[in-house]
Amino acid sequence: MTSHQGEFAGISVEYAEVPINPGRILRAIARIGYTPESAICDIIDNSVAANARHIAIELEPEPNMSETRKNSAARYIIADDGDGMDRERLIEALALGADGQYSAGSLGKYGLGLKSAGLSQGDRIEVVSARDGGHWHKVVLDLPHVEEVGKLECQILEPDDTDRERAGRLIPGATHGTVVTIEKMHKGNHPSIQKTREALLRNLGVTYFYFLHPADSELEIYLNGGRVEPFDPLFVEAAQEGGNLDDSSWDGRDVRWLERPSTVILDAENGVEATVEITQLVHPPSFDNPAEIRKQYMIGARHYGFYVYRNRRLIRWAERFNGLLPTQQEYYAFRGRILIEDSADDAFNIDVKKAEMLLSEEAELSLGEAIYEARRLSKNGWNNATALLRKKANDDPVSRASEALSEIDFPDFLPTDPDDACTESERNKRARKESERHPLKENEREQARKEGAKVTLVDQLDDNALWERAHDATLGTVVRINRAHRFMRMFEERFGNDADVVLLIQALFLSLAFAESGTVRNKQDLDDDVIEEVFTRYRNQASAAVYKATAEALEKRFT
Repeated sequence: MTSHQGEFAGISVEYAEVPINPGRILRAIARIGYTPESAICDIIDNSVAANARHIAIELEPEPNMSETRKNSAARYIIADDGDGMDRERLIEALALGADGQYSAGSLGKYGLGLKSAGLSQGDRIEVVSARDGGHWHKVVLDLPHVEEVGKLECQILEPDDTDRERAGRLIPGATHGTVVTIEKMHKGNHPSIQKTREALLRNLGVTYFYFLHPADSELEIYLNGGRVEPFDPLFVEAAQEGGNLDDSSWDGRDVRWLERPSTVILDAENGVEATVEITQLVHPPSFDNPAEIRKQYMIGARHYGFYVYRNRRLIRWAERFNGLLPTQQEYYAFRGRILIEDSADDAFNIDVKKAEMLLSEEAELSLGEAIYEARRLSKNGWNNATALLRKKANDDPVSRASEALSEIDFPDFLPTDPDDACTESERNKRARKESERHPLKENEREQARKEGAKVTLVDQLDDNALWERAHDATLGTVVRINRAHRFMRMFEERFGNDADVVLLIQALFLSLAFAESGTVRNKQDLDDDVIEEVFTRYRNQASAAVYKATAEALEKRFT
C-alpha cells in the first residue's frame, strides 16, 4: 500500500491507495445480469463501433450433447471485418473502463461491455485481431488466472491454427477484423444452444433494425450461417397502409397509427429531446389463426410497451416505465418506439449495460403527456375489437382458454434427464412413435391448427376415458377431453360459462398430457410400450374413479 501527502480545500491531508481485488471485481461485473443474447449483442456493439460491415456469430455445442439441453453451449464466437486492433489496443480493450471518453453517437458508455458481457457467459475471453494488412495478434483474459495471481493481467499469444481457421471461415478474405471467443462456459444453469439461437435470431433483427434495414445497407449479420433480417417491432409499413386508429370502429385486423413520429422534450434546460412514434398492432383473437398471428406480431405479455433505441441501437425491449403504460392485457397491441441520442442518458438514467432505465421527473411528465391520447386510443380500440368479437362469437370461454394455453411452452425434459446424443436420438425415435400411436383425427387436427389450440373437446373416448393425449406435428402434445364423461357434463352445467374455471380445468388436463409425453420420451430405462400400457391403465382407472366420485359425491354436493 502506498500513500502521499497532498492538499484538499487548503488543508494538508494524507492520501492512501485503496487495495483492489481484480478477480472479485471481474466476478462482480460478470453478474450484472446478462442473458446470452444480450451479452452477445453487447459484444456486437464493439463490432459496429469498429465500422464492421460483416458480423458472424457461431454458437458451438458441447460434443455429443443435445442442443436442446441446458448447459449445452461449449463456446460463443463473434467475428467481424471491422477496423481491428493492434497489440497495444487489444490489451487496452481488456482494461476495466477502457475508452472512458466516447464520441457522440457511440454505442458504448462505460468501457465494460466486452469484459462484463463475455465473463457473464464464460470464464475465458479470447480476442484475435488485426488492423488492415497488419499482423494478427491474440490476447486472452482468463478469470481463474486473474484470481490466482491477484492481478488484472492478460495472456499475449500467437494465433494458432484454430484461430486462423475461425477467422478464415467466418470473415473470409478479410485482411483486418476481430474474432472474440467466449470459452469455459458457466454450467450452473446456462440456457440451451437451441433456446439461445431462437432468442438471438429475433433479438438481433430488432436490436439492429436501423443498421440492417435495406435503406441503410450498412451491416450484415449472420447467425450460424443464416442471415439475420431486420425486424420492425412497430410494423410501421403496415401502419402507413392502415392509417390512424379509429377506436370506435377498429375491428383489430390491421395495424394503425396511434402517434406518428413526434418530438418530446425530455430536459428543456439542456435541450434534450426524443422522437416518439406509436402503433396499434392487431387483435389476435379477431383472426381465425390467433396463435400464428401472436407469433407473427410478437403479441403477448413480454412484448408490449416501448422499444427504446439509443443511437439507433435497441437498449430496452417492451419498457413500460414503472406503470406509465399499465400492465393490462388491453394494451397488448400498444407498440411504441423512443429514439434518443446519448445526450439523453441522464434523462433516462441509463445503467451500465444500457438495458435498465428510470425516467427523470421531467422526462416522465413530458412522456406521460405525449402518450396520454395514444394510450387511451389503444385501450379503447382493443376493447372495441373484443366487443365486436364477443358479439360475433358470444364470448366462448373454451376459445378464451385455448388462446391462453396456446402460449405455454412446456419443458421437453427434466434437469435430471440425461442429455447425450444417444439419449436425444432415442427421444426423437419415441416422439415419432408417439405421433403414430396418438394422432389427432383429421377434423380435429384442422380445427386445432386453425385456432392454435392445444386442448380439444371430443364427444367420446375409448373406455369412457376422461382425457387422452395426442400429438400433432405442428402443435406438439395436445390433450383430448371427453365432454360426454359424467364429470365433464357436470362441469359444463356448473362452470361452463366461467372462463377462469374453464382455463383452470383445461390447464390441468394439458399438463397431465405433457407429463405423460415427457415420461414416455425420457424414461428410457423402461420400454416405451410398457410405459404406454401403464398410462392407458392409469387414465382408465382415474376416469372410472372420477366418474364414481362425481355420481356419489359431487352431484349431491352441487344439487
